Amino acid sequence: MDETEDGPDLGDELDVAEWILSRFDSDDEVAVAEVGYLDRTQTTGSATPAEVRSADDLSNEGIWWRVFVEGSADYRFTTSFSESHLEDLMERSIRSARVLDQRVPAKYDPGTVHQAVHPGWTVGGSLSDSAATEKLTAVRSAFAESMDGLALDRAAVSYRDERLSSVLLTTTGTTVRTSLERASVETVVAPANAEKVQRHFGTTTGPAFFDALPGHFDELAASVRERKGYPPLDDAETTSIGGDGDADVVFGPRAAAALFHHVAHYLEMDAAYLGSSPFSVGDRFGPPGLDVEDCVHAGSWAALGYDAEGKPTTPVTLVSDGIVRNFLHDTVSAIEEETVPMGSVVPSVGYERPPRIHARHLDVAAGSASRASLLDGADVYVESVETPRIENEATRTKRASSMPPSVLYAKDIAATTPSEFEDEATTQELTFPVRLGYTVDGSERGKRFAGGAVTVPLGALRSITGIDDVRETVTGVCSKHRSMIPYAVTAPSIRFSMRFSNLRIC
Repeated sequence: MDETEDGPDLGDELDVAEWILSRFDSDDEVAVAEVGYLDRTQTTGSATPAEVRSADDLSNEGIWWRVFVEGSADYRFTTSFSESHLEDLMERSIRSARVLDQRVPAKYDPGTVHQAVHPGWTVGGSLSDSAATEKLTAVRSAFAESMDGLALDRAAVSYRDERLSSVLLTTTGTTVRTSLERASVETVVAPANAEKVQRHFGTTTGPAFFDALPGHFDELAASVRERKGYPPLDDAETTSIGGDGDADVVFGPRAAAALFHHVAHYLEMDAAYLGSSPFSVGDRFGPPGLDVEDCVHAGSWAALGYDAEGKPTTPVTLVSDGIVRNFLHDTVSAIEEETVPMGSVVPSVGYERPPRIHARHLDVAAGSASRASLLDGADVYVESVETPRIENEATRTKRASSMPPSVLYAKDIAATTPSEFEDEATTQELTFPVRLGYTVDGSERGKRFAGGAVTVPLGALRSITGIDDVRETVTGVCSKHRSMIPYAVTAPSIRFSMRFSNLRIC
């Protein structure tokens, strides 16, 4: 870090973070502050099986903080290190927290202090060891080899990685240094005469990511070949099963992962404070035998050693034997609910937006049913779905809003919810557009279709009648209050009775 003309002597990353922290620590209005320094290098690019289309290396440094004043919080991120800019931004941050005028002031944890270094899960060197062109060439080569022989209308892959070195300091005495190397590909493959396949795949294993790419692309190619092997529905068959109504639906592991990911949002404590969650600890969530845990799998796309508050990340049992056991918390909500934070405050990708309470890697336990037994007598098998629509307008508006980084402010928002939504928590439905599904013939998949939607009331998870003994892992990035949160879910197929509407020919 070079010294700026009007700035402090920022000789290394700890200097800049300590300088800002000292300003907050000396301000009588500031109760608690978390300050992080981020050194980030990135590679982005795209390729087709025939060529590398782009490959770029980028780097930047940034500072972020969350500051609590009079029980309310504000979050800032900047890549400018001039003293005048930082002083002005800190002043505005303190003022913003003050004027938030939160009805229930936050309580803090001044006693828990962590001094730690976490090196991440990188295997075999660093992503920085190779230039952008080398990495994109490796991606293209693996992609081309897997797609060879397929009749495709379109095939493209986007690559992105980032190497993060960060320091987190707090006014309560915590100092945490972490490193993280996260890489991912997003792939779109459109086979001739079949539906396109879209996949996200990511890890935090550094260069070992490239060792896993051939297997990922081979699985993608197998999925393309498989769906081309099933004929589409014709108009007559569409009419016979196309009416609105209930159907016995099997969600494949990728569709089930999407379902559990979005339902788990209602086990985030801010969702409860917003008045959106129908669940409480001890409630029936699903059938007996259903277990859901928020884990920290080493090398997972969503893995973190420490969260944005400097808390070590720890597994959380959300559901066991179908019963809600815990919610996800930050420190403030954990104190409010007289429990313990487990490192569930996840930074937004890029850090430009505030961190949020969110699951890291949801792990839905396998059951004992076979795929054939799940399909036997079912009406529809859903392989993949799009992002669902939250049918409750109040909840949909709240989640899309840019909420302050102060969890208890969610109670203020709940208090202003229009009276027409007084039953918000008990009228929650998610409607998943179907990206690809199949009819079921006996215990086998029949003809394929695209379109239509499955509407899932949250209470319907209690109607699950079968859980597969084979699982898959899905990765991606989720939007919460305009922050972009990385997530991973490992889930099996499930069978349940749902409302299925608007089935149409592909």
